[in-house]
Formats: sequence, C-alpha cells, structure tokens
Amino acid sequence: MKAREIRKLERSRQHKEIKAYCKKIDRAFSRLSEGCSERVTKAISLAGTRQKEVEVTAVKQNRIYYRDANPLGNKIHATQRMKLSSKPLI
Repeated sequence: MKAREIRKLERSRQHKEIKAYCKKIDRAFSRLSEGCSERVTKAISLAGTRQKEVEVTAVKQNRIYYRDANPLGNKIHATQRMKLSSKPLI
C-alpha cells in the first residue's frame, strides 16, 4: 500500500469513529428526552411564548447640554487642584 492509500484508510476510520460517536450521543439524547414530564414538554412546545413579539421602546435622546462637544470623547480632566506655592503680595 502506498502512503496515499494509508492516509485515505486512516481518514475513513476516523470518520467512522466520529459518526459512531454522534450516533451514540443522539441515542442518549433521545432516551433522555423520552422521559420528560408533561409539564416540560408543554412548556417547550408552547408556540405563543416563542412567537411573542418584542416590545419596541423609544430611545431617549441626550439633551444638548449633556452632550460631549469633543469628538474624541471627554479627555479634559477639569478638576480644581490645590495651589502648592504662594504668590508675593507686592
């Protein structure tokens, strides 16, 4: 056998393993879902809750005097600082 055939066989073996694993998971999930109570299945299957439209709320616009004039955002740190030196009175 050539290297290409060996790789092809290896890929097919991996593919079969993945398919078998997926089938095993599907079987386990279906076994679990069969044991659901009536309340759970009723809650899941309600069409009214899934088809309910989302309420649209109006977006409140910021007032002009709250708006930041700087296009890069508020970068100015405008806080009052204590003076560290005194000026002469002359």
